[in-house]
Amino acid sequence: MTKEAKIMNLMQFARKAGKLASGTDACLRGLHHKHIHLIIIATDTAQRTVSRVKNDLNEAGNKVMMIQLSSQEELSAALGLPLTGVYGISDKNFAAKMIEYWQS
Repeated sequence: MTKEAKIMNLMQFARKAGKLASGTDACLRGLHHKHIHLIIIATDTAQRTVSRVKNDLNEAGNKVMMIQLSSQEELSAALGLPLTGVYGISDKNFAAKMIEYWQS
């Protein structure tokens, strides 16, 4: 199983547990309220959106990591959600495990 597959699998669990935010606005709102512990962005997300998320991460000054993974179509299909490129994980344990897989 690839690290991408492992992370997507955990994203599915996070969604079922209600710990997944989807969409740029929802993720940035969660980020400002310090609810988001990891941001996952699809590799084919618009550069302007990626820049906006990066700017907000820098402004917030918090230690939230950003991972670029898969395509919007693959992520949305795997999660059963409408097409979107930005996802936020609001559970520390899910986020920590995903980061661990990403860095392995």
